[in-house]
Amino acid sequence: MAYQLGIEDIEPYRWLAWVLDLLGCFAAADSEAAAVAAAPAAIRAYFAWLADHGAPPVAPAAEMTVEVAEVFHGYIGEGDYWVNALFADDRRPLTPADVDTGLCLLTYTRQDLANLVTGLSPAALAARHSAAQGASITSLLQHLAAAERWYFGNLDLAQAALPADPLIALDQVRAQTRAWLPALIGDARICEWSGEAWSARKVLRRTLWHERTHTAQIGRMLG
Repeated sequence: MAYQLGIEDIEPYRWLAWVLDLLGCFAAADSEAAAVAAAPAAIRAYFAWLADHGAPPVAPAAEMTVEVAEVFHGYIGEGDYWVNALFADDRRPLTPADVDTGLCLLTYTRQDLANLVTGLSPAALAARHSAAQGASITSLLQHLAAAERWYFGNLDLAQAALPADPLIALDQVRAQTRAWLPALIGDARICEWSGEAWSARKVLRRTLWHERTHTAQIGRMLG
């Protein structure tokens, strides 16, 4: 089976290979070629992750290959804002099956995050880590909540102000996300903010990536 990849330099010197056929699956590397090369292992790890959460086991085909469908080069837009990809695939409206899958995956990503941070002491949450550029777990949780809220705001979906407690903020934003997604089925709008184009599929793609990425970062911070 050939999996289609969308490649982009999501930040300077940081490349992602998005597996367009699999919501929430991606490979990260420091070059375009390395991101493509890492994609098959990321796909196998993705299916293992699903199985760990109780999804029916799926074995990638022995002849699994990857094909680059599109490459997007990020650029500096308005006000030094780094503009990221809207792939051709992102223009497809979300289907009911996409939303069902997305809601399931958002449950898995939040379970992973909760398993790491639930029960941590205030001191552990507030401790700053040099490996995370001086960030604390609290600041990363606040960032996760604010970013998810911002993603959906790019579709002109208004959300309430965030409470100061990051755990409450995460729950509030996720409840809103889960409410919004079914309403986005069939939504073909392409919205623009600061020179970057957004669609419902892109927002879901980025939301899943963002939580998985920072959950892994927090895991490394906790050793």
